Amino acid sequence: MVHMQTPSPVNGRRNRISGPARSLPRAWALAGLCLLAACAPQAKVPQMEAGQVAAEAKIQQELVLRNSVDTLDRLSRVAWNIRANSADLCGERVAYSVGLNFLELDDYAKEKRETVKSVLGVHWRPTVFQAIVNGPAEKAGMRRGDIIVAVAGEKVANKKQARESLEKIVKTGIPVVVDVERDGALQQFTLTPAKLCSYPVVLSASTELNAFADGDNITVCTGMMKFVKSDDELAAIVGHEMAHNTQKHRRSKQMNAALGQIFVDLPVLLLTGFNPRVGQSVGAQMFSPEYEAEADYVGLYYTARAGYDIHNVADLWRRMSIENPKGISIVTTHPSHSQRYVGLAADAAEIDKKRAEGKDLRPEMKGEEKKAEVPKSGQEAVEQDPLPRTDMK
Repeated sequence: MVHMQTPSPVNGRRNRISGPARSLPRAWALAGLCLLAACAPQAKVPQMEAGQVAAEAKIQQELVLRNSVDTLDRLSRVAWNIRANSADLCGERVAYSVGLNFLELDDYAKEKRETVKSVLGVHWRPTVFQAIVNGPAEKAGMRRGDIIVAVAGEKVANKKQARESLEKIVKTGIPVVVDVERDGALQQFTLTPAKLCSYPVVLSASTELNAFADGDNITVCTGMMKFVKSDDELAAIVGHEMAHNTQKHRRSKQMNAALGQIFVDLPVLLLTGFNPRVGQSVGAQMFSPEYEAEADYVGLYYTARAGYDIHNVADLWRRMSIENPKGISIVTTHPSHSQRYVGLAADAAEIDKKRAEGKDLRPEMKGEEKKAEVPKSGQEAVEQDPLPRTDMK
C-alpha cells in the first residue's frame, strides 16, 4: 500500500493561494460575462405591458380548457352511442345512466377557478359539467351550467349528495325528477335512465398513440384522439376496446399466464431452484394476435350498431403504418397492420351482407350455430333462425 502524506502546514496554517494568482478566476469570469453580453440581441424590441401579457395568458388558458372539454365531450358522445346500442350484447354487464356528470369550483386549484367559472359556468354548488349528447338528460333539455337543486324532491347541497341521490334511483331504471337552477330560475326535468354496457370510457391526458381495456374500463389517450380523423374511426377504437372486455380477453390472458406458471415454471423451479418465468410470459402472450383480430371483428359490429360508417375505418391502419412502418408485416402481440386492414375490410363486408339480408347485426360465435330440427312425419320443416340471440359475456 502506498501512503500519501499530507503536506505540513507552515506556521500552523495551510498554504493558501494569494496575490495575482488569486484574482485570475474573477478576471476570467468578468471577461466571460462581457463576451456573453456582446452576443445579446441588438434589435430595439417594443416593451410589453404586464397587463397585456396577463390578458393573453388568460385567453390561452381558456383555449386550453375549451379544447380539453371539447375532446372529452367528443369521446363521451361516441362512447355513449357504442355502449347504448350494444347493451343487449353485454350480458349481465349492463347498467343504467342518465348521462350526467357534475363539478364544483373546489374541484379545481384556486388559480384555475376563474377560468373554469368563465368557460364552463361551474359554481360552488353542484353544477352540470356534462349532459352527454343523446343521453336522457340532454334529451330532456338539461345542459352544462345547470345547478342541481333537488333530486326526487330531496334537496342536495353538494356534488356528493347529488351524485349519490341520483345513482340510488337511476340504478333501478325508473324515471327520476331533477330540479335545477338556470339563470336564476327554477326548472324541473324528468329523466328516464338508459341501459348501457357497463364499461366506462375515460380520457387519459397522454400523448401516447394508444387506447386500452382492463376488463372493466376503457381508456383512450389524447394522442389517439388527435390521430383519428372522424367519429367513425373513434367509434371503431372504442368498439374494439369494448370487445376486449366483452370477450374477456384480459381474464383469458391471466389464465394462460397461470397455466404457464404451473406447467412450465413450477417444474423447473422444483428441479433447479430457479424460476425462469418463461411459461408465465409465453402463456400471457398466447393467442394475443387472435384476441386482437377478434376485438377488431366484434368491435366493428358494435360500431355498425351505433350507426357509424364502417367502410373507411380500416384506413386507420394504413396511417398507423406511417407512424410505425415495422408494423406493416411484423406480427408480434398484435396482427400486422396489413392483416388488420384486410381483416376489417372482410368484417365490414360480412356486416353489409347481413344488412342487405335484413338480419340482426350480431357477430358470429363458435358453437352457436343452431341445428335444424328433424321435421315430424307429415309436417314441413320450420326454418330456423340462423342468428341465435345469445348474449356475449
